[in-house]
Amino acid sequence: MQTIYVVGNPGFLELHRKHLDDNSKFLRGHVSVQVPGKEVQLFWIHSKKGLKEFKRAIGADLIWKYRLRFYFDMEEFTPKEEKSELNADEKILMRKAILLMA
Repeated sequence: MQTIYVVGNPGFLELHRKHLDDNSKFLRGHVSVQVPGKEVQLFWIHSKKGLKEFKRAIGADLIWKYRLRFYFDMEEFTPKEEKSELNADEKILMRKAILLMA
């Protein structure tokens, strides 16, 4: 089984369900990932080759209307945390704090 994450503009989940409820080839899952301004749905399909069939089952109108994107890995669409460097003043304060704790 291959995991597929479908990410799209708000409103697609309800219409998406109507298109896929009759299709037993695709198993719906639950995902608790939050993407600002988007909706996310998880599915399992038999293989990556089944993605074309999955997209056909959804329909081109829905894909274009809600700008649906399909991902095989959650890290591909989740926001990355930015690494922040300490400036010179912050580094001095950190050294002082460490010395006070020692």
